[in-house]
Amino acid sequence: MNKKIKLVEICRISPPAIHAAFTDLIDNPFDKSSNSLLCCYRQATNHVSRDGVIVILTVSKKTSEVVSKVLVNEPGTDLRDPKLMFDGHRIILTAFAKTIDENDQAHTKMLSIFTTTGKSWSSKHWFGDDGWWIWKPQWTNNKAFGFAYHRPADYISLYEGDPTRAMRIHKANVFGLAKNNKGFPNESALLFDAEGQATAFIRRDSDTFSAQFGTSRPPYTKWNWHDLGIYIGGPCAVALTATTYLVAGRHVDWEKRAFSTCVWHFDATKKELTRLLTMPSSGDTSYPGLVLDNDLLYISYYSSHIDNQARVYLGKIEGIKTLF
Repeated sequence: MNKKIKLVEICRISPPAIHAAFTDLIDNPFDKSSNSLLCCYRQATNHVSRDGVIVILTVSKKTSEVVSKVLVNEPGTDLRDPKLMFDGHRIILTAFAKTIDENDQAHTKMLSIFTTTGKSWSSKHWFGDDGWWIWKPQWTNNKAFGFAYHRPADYISLYEGDPTRAMRIHKANVFGLAKNNKGFPNESALLFDAEGQATAFIRRDSDTFSAQFGTSRPPYTKWNWHDLGIYIGGPCAVALTATTYLVAGRHVDWEKRAFSTCVWHFDATKKELTRLLTMPSSGDTSYPGLVLDNDLLYISYYSSHIDNQARVYLGKIEGIKTLF
């Protein structure tokens, strides 16, 4: 543990007594004072209920107070795992939409909306392939890329395009059971640097359950993979330098069957993952969003450590500059 890394503030930003989970966080580029964040999450009856709606909050960096709130819903549809990205002009929100028909069959697709003001949002747009969950696309060189998974396939594919128009397969079966002898890769944190190099942290839920670290250069058709040796659920990451990262996600103590949300430091040269901090968390927890602001790291996540109620929290962590 790095004793210079400190959690200096934690604040619940979702209402109590309702399941609030699966967060993401982004700096608000439309705020000229640079004093606000946009946080999104799913609000529903419980973890798997069919009534999920998306909540988008504008939150003050200084006070952690909620400044404004927007709800996004689709009748008869569970909206899950909203994610935020900025393309230089628009903040784009993507989410996975799950509908159950009268024969109890599930139909899934991706949804997107966008804003050019941080206040009013566009109408809904549907994209992607049925059944394929495109996880947190990221923008680079005028195009969005995102890894997608579909449980029966047991591999991830890289999609490219524009979530507000269309996203199609760029490279199929980038990593998976048949190709890499490691099962069920799914959620991902994908980053691009100024030169276009891609890095990725991939969750897995099979065999050893160990997360994967991947790197690639344009055109992103060949990837190098490294096994991280530990489980990371709902991974999120930000770059500190060209070779070091902060990674956050669900940690599992397999002996105790205990869950928590943690922040790690990752050295890509040494392939070393070091735990920095365990957030106040337990039970149903994880799916963080990260925003780096000088010496502060803002982290959104959800946890059910208070009264077994899944709530969304915003934390402020200082001492980040000591990691450079």
